Amino acid sequence: MSQEKDFKKLQQKTYQSYHQDGLIDIIIGLAIIGFGLNMAFDNAVFSFMGWLPIIFYVPFKNRLTVPRIGYVKFSASNKIVFGLVFGGLLVLLLGVFVFVLSGRNAFSLDLQAWLRQYYMLLFGGVAALCFLGAGLLTGITRLYVYAFLFLFIFAFGTRLNLHPSWYVLFTGSLIEAVGLWMMVRFLRKYPLPEQENAHG
Repeated sequence: MSQEKDFKKLQQKTYQSYHQDGLIDIIIGLAIIGFGLNMAFDNAVFSFMGWLPIIFYVPFKNRLTVPRIGYVKFSASNKIVFGLVFGGLLVLLLGVFVFVLSGRNAFSLDLQAWLRQYYMLLFGGVAALCFLGAGLLTGITRLYVYAFLFLFIFAFGTRLNLHPSWYVLFTGSLIEAVGLWMMVRFLRKYPLPEQENAHG
């Protein structure tokens, strides 16, 4: 039992090291920046360009990460179940809001007025839930920090009545900066084997 527990800890540590290259953070940051630029300039091309790097995730992973620490694959049966449950809860939450918004009673109308005023706060809350779920799903602890960032920055921006694009871009830029810093640190920590030989 102890050996199995130690193996799971080692597996989790290896998995987290596999995601210390900053690629996930860079892609998330670009997607949020693209969304912010879309809000600022009312041009959906920015959102498309922000999400485009997702298709390059696997090629970059194979080129930057795998040669340095190898390919890591884990059994994810429990995580898949958790992901399905969490995704179902988000869909249920969305369904509740659609139902409320389609109503015409006094409660629904009051809630609609509130959502029109604080819709970005709701968006930040949903984004925070997504990051929280992703953190629980993957064990990548910095995703919890991103969840807090969304809640705090979006609440602060709404409180100051700033244009939403400002704090969306600010949030995306912070995550992008973290991703770039992590990538630089990862490349320095894990040089390619031929580079190690050249310096040795």
